[in-house]
Amino acid sequence: MTDTRLVIALVSAGIALALAIFGIAGDNQITGLQTGMQVHVGLAASHLGGLSASHIPGLIALALAVTAFVVSWRHRSYLVAGLLIAAGIIYTVHLAPFLGDHSVISFPGPIVGLLFGHVILGLGVAKGIGSSATTPVQRPKV
Repeated sequence: MTDTRLVIALVSAGIALALAIFGIAGDNQITGLQTGMQVHVGLAASHLGGLSASHIPGLIALALAVTAFVVSWRHRSYLVAGLLIAAGIIYTVHLAPFLGDHSVISFPGPIVGLLFGHVILGLGVAKGIGSSATTPVQRPKV
């Protein structure tokens, strides 16, 4: 019998990973992420007042990653940890090249997505450490 909390955590982490992959290879007009350094620099500079449409999938993936982490709190699951780590690495690696030009580093620019990736990666690492930790066995009291 499967635990419904673990299934919810796996689905949430899987959707977060799917959003990370969608951010790289998906429809760029929907997400606002466009290929090419100059286009992304212009996109980041044009949204100084708030979050742009390119941050919406990242926010949703971050919320799903936190949901997966919280729902699977007392469950050991290497699969949830692996999905969260993969999503965090994909977000981080995808947005890291855009930080080479210092004019791109503005708060609502790609630095926000990079922070999202690091938080998701941290949640996955924490879940992996928690899943691999041994639980002490207590002796029965006589």
